[in-house]
Amino acid sequence: MPAAPRQRGPGRRSAPAILALALLGTAAPAEAGTFVPAGDAALRADIQLLADYGLISGPVTTWPLSWAPIAAELEAAGEDELPGRVSAALARVRAAARRETRRGELRAHAAVAGAEKPSRIRSFAATPREAAEVRAGLDWAGERIVLALDAQLVDSPDDGRKVRGDNSLLGVTLGNFVLGAGTLDRWWGPGWDGSLILSSNARPIPAVTLDRRFTGPFETPWLRWLGPWDLSVAWGRLESAREVPRARFFGMRVAFRPLSSLEIGLSRTAQWCGEGRPCGFDTFLDLLAGRDNRGDAGVGAENEPGNQMAGADFRWSLAPFGLPIAFYGQLVGEDEAGGLPSRLLAQAGLEGLGDAGERWSYRWFGEVVDTSCGFYESDDNFDCAYHHGTYRTGYRYRGRAIGHGADNDARLVTAGLMLFDDAGRRLSFLARFGELNRGGVADPRHSLTPVPQDLASFDVAWSRDTRFGVLELGAGVERAGTTDYRGFLRWRTP
Repeated sequence: MPAAPRQRGPGRRSAPAILALALLGTAAPAEAGTFVPAGDAALRADIQLLADYGLISGPVTTWPLSWAPIAAELEAAGEDELPGRVSAALARVRAAARRETRRGELRAHAAVAGAEKPSRIRSFAATPREAAEVRAGLDWAGERIVLALDAQLVDSPDDGRKVRGDNSLLGVTLGNFVLGAGTLDRWWGPGWDGSLILSSNARPIPAVTLDRRFTGPFETPWLRWLGPWDLSVAWGRLESAREVPRARFFGMRVAFRPLSSLEIGLSRTAQWCGEGRPCGFDTFLDLLAGRDNRGDAGVGAENEPGNQMAGADFRWSLAPFGLPIAFYGQLVGEDEAGGLPSRLLAQAGLEGLGDAGERWSYRWFGEVVDTSCGFYESDDNFDCAYHHGTYRTGYRYRGRAIGHGADNDARLVTAGLMLFDDAGRRLSFLARFGELNRGGVADPRHSLTPVPQDLASFDVAWSRDTRFGVLELGAGVERAGTTDYRGFLRWRTP
């Protein structure tokens, strides 16, 4: 049984007024805001473990994470009476933090990958997107500026873009915030196989972003009970090849930990503006205020501000009670009624961890998701989620769902297992079973299948750290109408 986690500080809360409140946040040292990128499942597992044991006090379900509070807390952390797997995770994350937060040093990175039939549904783990990928980049962080330049050359891309600049960022530290422009993958929520509102399933949307760095609580007693809190805001632009070309994307998320065992996240996203649509600041204010449904005072098809989604998620760890498990869930509304999200999509999960022998530790999870609107009703509301009457390309970017990778009208059960050892070896298993696009009418806009389809898939992946970099390989089989086999091989620098 795990030792009881260490207790740490308090925090914060959310709403459209968040932006005004957020800018009153605690000031911080003027060092550049570097980020823990989404996509490294092993690093995420280590960070989550340290958060469950109280060594990291801030929220950890809004990716990318800020390295600043993690590095500061882990450098100050003692190692007395920690279980072996926690000590091992502490050493790994400390080493990564020291490497990634060095200032004034230009660092190069590279990766080469080849894949046969890349996975159609992308989980948190950043497996190759295309048949062949070559990547190179440079990172640099100074007193206030952080720069990450990343370029990829890919073969046979679905969206026709062979040259890409995904996962690049130019950011400047402003007090306790980083204002940036870039193309970072984002993952909002506690799920391992998907997020209903924003995941890395689609390629990252180019955006101007504002992210909180240090996650300390509010100083006022009126809000301090919310515990450590985090804020992430993004203003992006979608592609030209859609029914409303160059529509804008807006996203805002606040996460807080009122208890060391409980993290809560509130998220909101919107598609708005675009060619032929109203784009003024007053339109944006109407969108923020929720005055964007046809039938509201003065709102019709010609001036409807946008297509919004909003919801909440939680993760509750039982480590403080001596049990190495956690429950998590997410509810996201495709519409609004009475000022609250309605026509809900749902995700729920259970995860746990333990030791397997002297050198190995493991983390497992089970996850269920239903992406039909009003999943709790007797009659399913198909062709609703990730769709909109004006933004008819839907809640998608370059052909893939921005939310859950299974797209709309899916019902999936997922089971995953990750194994880690002290020598830098990792082994993972992922199984999915369920139905895709369950609606009876053919839907050519669906990113996976235009007609209903049963799905069964199994994947295994292995990686290890070597003196020359990280070597990864994976293989899988999927049954969805036909049986397909897939695999990938990748080398990358740490």
